[in-house]
Amino acid sequence: MRILFNDIIQNSSAKDNLKSAALSDIEYITNPLIITFNNPVLINSIGIGNTNGTFFNVTFNNSEEFHFEFEGNGLYFQKKIIETNQLIINTDANFIGRIGAGIACNIPTAIAKEPTFNSTNEPRYTLSGQVISGIGGYNYKSVSLDSRYKIDEFIMNEILKGYITISKGFPFFIDLTVESYKLPFKKLYATERNQLQMGFESGVKKYLYSRRFNFEEKF
Repeated sequence: MRILFNDIIQNSSAKDNLKSAALSDIEYITNPLIITFNNPVLINSIGIGNTNGTFFNVTFNNSEEFHFEFEGNGLYFQKKIIETNQLIINTDANFIGRIGAGIACNIPTAIAKEPTFNSTNEPRYTLSGQVISGIGGYNYKSVSLDSRYKIDEFIMNEILKGYITISKGFPFFIDLTVESYKLPFKKLYATERNQLQMGFESGVKKYLYSRRFNFEEKF
């Protein structure tokens, strides 16, 4: 999987609704959407959540471009790392719930995957065995992914740099394209069940750590 730990948009000129963890805090936008940084930053991925757009074309201040089509809330990765202090985003979207950007950390995971479909509905059952359907709940996806000794020093540093945001409960932008041959979805916007106390396991002589990630979709 690829995951964005250090969301540099949090320290940019983007409006507050574009930085909000809740995707319902939408920002109505006009083209082009320009986001600037006080200092040059490194980017190889863009996170998008809750939009009616179908495509995004991101131009950096060195004129390089990154184009992708929206497939769902999650992370969109390009192979090249770009240094820039500005993003110019052209899209057919009228609104966006949140934008993230930064370096996507690639964490290979074990072959065993555990996707789950969940609901917060609370149906009731009568004495005669009839079902009274629950109302007011919502459906969401979750997935458990295990990584054995693939978290290196670079990834740990990205976690440390982004932990001020992670520790506030902000969901992660995730790209599961590599795992999608065994999963029914490619993109995910989710919190990690234990992200307020992120523990890691070592066991080899090298600077490598293991962790089981338990993600729950958020909106």
